[in-house]
Formats: sequence, C-alpha cells, structure tokens
Amino acid sequence: MVFIGSEVAYDAQAKDHDWVEEWQRELGRRKQSQPVWLFLSHCTRPFRAGTHDRLLSQTLRWARQGKLVDFGCGDASFLVRAAKNFLVSGIELSPRAAEVSRQRVSRDRIFEGPVTEVAEHELPAEEFDVVTQFGYIEHEWKPLAGLRAAHRVLRPGGITIIKTPNYASWNRHVRGRNWCGYHIPAHCNYFTPQTLSMMLRKVGFEPLPRHLLDRLPTSDSLWMAARKS
Repeated sequence: MVFIGSEVAYDAQAKDHDWVEEWQRELGRRKQSQPVWLFLSHCTRPFRAGTHDRLLSQTLRWARQGKLVDFGCGDASFLVRAAKNFLVSGIELSPRAAEVSRQRVSRDRIFEGPVTEVAEHELPAEEFDVVTQFGYIEHEWKPLAGLRAAHRVLRPGGITIIKTPNYASWNRHVRGRNWCGYHIPAHCNYFTPQTLSMMLRKVGFEPLPRHLLDRLPTSDSLWMAARKS
C-alpha cells in the first residue's frame, strides 16, 4: 500500500480539491505532456465499454436488487443507471457534485459530507444490501475507516464492490510518474490486490473470487468485491 503522507482535512479537500476541477487540470496537463497517449486512448474508446455501464455490470455480477448506497457518488451518473435495479442512495463530499446528484436522484437519498462521518451518523447500521466504492477509497485519507463504514451499513451477507487504481499494474512500472493512476493530492492511497484484500479482511469482509479479466496485470483499474461475514 502507498500513502502520500500529508493529510488534507475533509473541509479543505471539498473546497480546494473538488474532483471535477482536479480532473480538468490533470487533463490539461496530460494534453501538454502526453499528447500521443491521449490520442491513442481516444482512438480505442469506441472499443471499450462505457465507464458507468462497466460499473453497473460489475455490480450486477454480485447483486441484482435491494438497497444500494454509493460512497463518493459524484454527479450520480452511476446511481441513475443503478436505480433500474436498486433503491439507491449516495454520499458525496463535494457540495457542487452533491447538488447535481440531488437533481438526478431523490433529494432525500443524497447525503453531503465526508463518507466516514455520514455513514456513521446518518445511515442506519445493517440497512443496505450493496455498498459501491467506485473511485472513492483512493481519495479517502482514512481508508480503514471507509471500509469499516461500508461494513457497518451492510446487512450480514451484503456486498461491497470497489474500483480503485491498481498499483500493481505493469503500466505503472512502465510509465513511471506518467502513469494514469496518479492524481496528487486528490489520490492519497494506492493499493495492490494483496493489500486491499488484507484491509478488507481486517474489518470483517471476505474478498470474493475475481474474474480473470479483472486479474490481468496490464489493467490500471483494481476491481474487487467482498462479502460481509
């Protein structure tokens, strides 16, 4: 596991490191420093599944219905799709993204604030069947607390599904500091399959078998699902 070290308070993170703004700055930097890689990525995009469709297919692999809460729901693009199968809720740190989410999902099902605090104080224990964490845990300065929050709100046998940058990716070794998974300081944690599995077990989850395509060492994304024991 890799941790960048200098913790940013949640309020400062929401104010100064809004993910939409961070991503736009990063995209601008990559256009200047990595134009060939961006061109190749654009050319191959038609052959790749859409991001939110992939998130939904990964979720439906492990659960088909029930109550779902998305940690770090962003603008609720995923929740809009998931609402066809689940009763959805979301937690979002960014005030701007939370407001967009409220316009797309029922207002009373979008909670604004730090995931760890909202899950502890505003969500009932053992209430949900699924907790999705797509692009959340790498932003969480207290990742163990984030996993414990997911464990607390899940019913026995409930599933959490995680997508995060894969620090074990061959591409990370090849591309070095230009690896696409790096977004400093927005991404403060990086995991390998082994370290993430260990943390999940530490809080009471049992990692589930990973699909072969999710275990390819060339993948920049680490997908993992785990069941509450």
